[in-house]
Amino acid sequence: MSVAIRSHPRIVNRDTCIAGCTCDSDHPAPQVTLYSGVDASQVLAEDCRAIYGDRPVLLLFDPETYAVAGADLQQHLQAENVNLISHQFDSHPVASAALIETVRTLNKGVALIISVGSGTINDLGKYSSSEDQIDFWCLPTAPSMNGYTSGIAAIKVKGVKRTLPALPPQRIYVIPEVIQQAPLKLLQAGFCDVLAKVVSDIDWQCESLLFSGGYCGLPASMMTAVEKTYSEYPEEIGRGEGSAVMGLFHGLLLSGVAMSLAGSSAPASGGEHLVSHFWDMREPITGREPELHGLQVGVGIILSTACYKRLAQLDRDDLPRQADRLFSMTAERIPGIWGPYADEVAKQFHNKRAALLQFDTLLPQKWDKLQSLFRQVQSPDYFADLFARTGAPFNLEALQLSKDELMLAAINSRAIRERITVLDLAAHAGVLEAAAEDALQLLRS
Repeated sequence: MSVAIRSHPRIVNRDTCIAGCTCDSDHPAPQVTLYSGVDASQVLAEDCRAIYGDRPVLLLFDPETYAVAGADLQQHLQAENVNLISHQFDSHPVASAALIETVRTLNKGVALIISVGSGTINDLGKYSSSEDQIDFWCLPTAPSMNGYTSGIAAIKVKGVKRTLPALPPQRIYVIPEVIQQAPLKLLQAGFCDVLAKVVSDIDWQCESLLFSGGYCGLPASMMTAVEKTYSEYPEEIGRGEGSAVMGLFHGLLLSGVAMSLAGSSAPASGGEHLVSHFWDMREPITGREPELHGLQVGVGIILSTACYKRLAQLDRDDLPRQADRLFSMTAERIPGIWGPYADEVAKQFHNKRAALLQFDTLLPQKWDKLQSLFRQVQSPDYFADLFARTGAPFNLEALQLSKDELMLAAINSRAIRERITVLDLAAHAGVLEAAAEDALQLLRS
């Protein structure tokens, strides 16, 4: 007897993908569907059985996500007689090349991978399934990051945090109560991460103006349409109020979709994300366990907006001509900062050398248009206040960051990726260190 296979609505439709486009490119709507309801685990299990029958299915979780939602989902899958293989990672796993190999060893002959969790668990399932052309579904456990629906995964390769292409899940199943009851720090992290697009979109526009011409207004228009559902409710999000938290979660899902539509992480990941990746990569060297990704991104937003504020106050005649010297000075610091990972970081930085050496000419040429972009960005004080209003402290002490590590990241994180961001603009305009001091003052309060 055949079993009916349910269909669920897509997160975005074709009309949405056309309406805000400014680049005349094709933006096919991602085939990601969403089911949200108290019975999401049961529906997922029934759909899994209907679609895959007796074919093996791999379920991924860690101890925390197992307790929150994984155990219940596992029981539903077993009750539906799904041919299930379960794997539990250690607490707080890191999405590394080694763990990817672990998953790829487990998924031999598997028809579907299901991740239960948020950032790392999602990236491990997404990247492994994409590499081996296996279907991928996820059951989110927190509104803590925008990677659920993105077309990339953040994986540490040879010590360097890289964003690698990875297909988003075909299906997402959401239990609203689980999302709403996420710990305060995870709510604050998601709030920081979704607001990164306000800064990263300007980073993208600046890079496009200087070099690629590849900017499209579609991602920004998508996010502007929903921004008020979360940006105006930090206190309500902090208290776990249903409509505000689900507004935040929806914004995070759309932010990930925006990256998929752009074919790049640029719409939601600029200089502010490099700061977070810097600290993630430094863990083996410093022994400091990184904070939640979104919280570190929040620090990066304070830094980036401090850079924009300083840049907006500069006249064209104030711009130094120091591109070659600055590149050499930054490159010379890499071995001392990165030790065994220095060669990999140096490769990334060298990949944008040709672009950086053009700054002495391009910045003065484009300065008037650039300044019109700089002035669109809210102040660092605005964001610092907004993040703190969720109810959790947002300062160096709360984030277990030292002044030295903050300043090191502020000055040097631009070297870990070849993407051009506001950190490069601020460095070449001679205001990066002053902006870092501005951010430091806000984060000491």
